[in-house]
Amino acid sequence: MKTGQILAAAVMALTAGSAAQAVTIATFADPTSGPVPSLFQWDATTQTLTGGWSNPGLLLQTPGTSAIDFVDATFQLTPMVATSTLFGISFFGPGAIQFFDSAANPIFRIEFDSALLNSSLSFGASDFVGFNVRFSGSILDFPTQNEAFAFSFANPVAAPANGGFTVTSSFTSSADRLIPAPGALALMGCGGLVLARRRR
Repeated sequence: MKTGQILAAAVMALTAGSAAQAVTIATFADPTSGPVPSLFQWDATTQTLTGGWSNPGLLLQTPGTSAIDFVDATFQLTPMVATSTLFGISFFGPGAIQFFDSAANPIFRIEFDSALLNSSLSFGASDFVGFNVRFSGSILDFPTQNEAFAFSFANPVAAPANGGFTVTSSFTSSADRLIPAPGALALMGCGGLVLARRRR
């Protein structure tokens, strides 16, 4: 086996042993002082969840990244139509949430294969969570795994016209930040030196 192939195999083996650190990627508290305007709306007639924020006042914090916090951020959830409902829990197919900075530049995207909404507000907290979640966007400067997000609903106001409700909401997202094993970085540097010398 050639030297370059040996080094590549060693780096792959060390990288596979990389550590992971759980971090909060992005989070915000509800920017409103009450249910109007609402961040999310549930239409019980059409079984549709809509959500987003396009007004000033939302501070998107990014404590687990090197990105700045974003003042007057906005976001949009693709409208979600429930595929089924069981015991007050609505189930959905795939969807996406896109965050933007104050100049409407996309900064953080969440995609998911399925989601659920616990709409039993009379029994306590109500949450919208996704499964098989994937993060992307300029706020991420490192590889991640085990991505997750949740919107926690509060201050429900009934919408008699469609049997649903409107709510305020807070948001959090987290992931495991992959940290390369120290030996992998050192070995990659040595590998570069060896290859450079072979080319001379």
